[in-house]
Amino acid sequence: MALIDPNPNGQSESHLAFDSARLPKLSRDSFFPALARLAELHDEACQTWRQSQLLDRSPQASLALMLLGGPILLEASLEGGALLREAFVWSLWLLTGILAMTVVYIRNFARHPALQPLESAAGELNKFLLYTGLAWGLGTFLIMPDQPSLGLILSFGIVPGWAITLILKNDRAALAFNAPAALLTVSACVLKPWSHGLLAASLIVLAWLPGAFMLHRANRKRVPALR
Repeated sequence: MALIDPNPNGQSESHLAFDSARLPKLSRDSFFPALARLAELHDEACQTWRQSQLLDRSPQASLALMLLGGPILLEASLEGGALLREAFVWSLWLLTGILAMTVVYIRNFARHPALQPLESAAGELNKFLLYTGLAWGLGTFLIMPDQPSLGLILSFGIVPGWAITLILKNDRAALAFNAPAALLTVSACVLKPWSHGLLAASLIVLAWLPGAFMLHRANRKRVPALR
């Protein structure tokens, strides 16, 4: 029985298994576009991760606002500021924003990508955060007494914003809530004849400037572990 030579030309098996000449040669024209595309995909994945984390943390932010709003409203009422009508109006505005954020989270939790993209849901949440921050800041004009204590002003102008910032850990979302809330609180401190008004306004601004800068830097440097 004749044996068939598997290598009729005398080539070794290793040469048949790997032939470098058959591999496509990468040129500079094909390498750099592929590298740029890889960077774009990484940035897109990071953005998707941040938006998903933002939506997942929104119920905690809503709960924090409810837990902080009640004691502040009670303290303002005890100091003789918030009447029943003003307290009801401010609570209604605030609860409307909290309810809207909760609806966005529920829709995102049971979402279908074709019905509500993640980017659209995150943008909608930021809009409701902007509204909720506006409603919170308007409370300075509605429920504050004629001469509020310095602690009440600072707890109204600093504590809720820092709670939202530390919970959401997203610079755009934090800015959406804190910009109107802090701006209206500082405006009330300046416009109303409060004994601690200018001091409270200065402390609110000093509390927010370094915090906003550090949050922005932290979000730019954070690289999520994508799985």
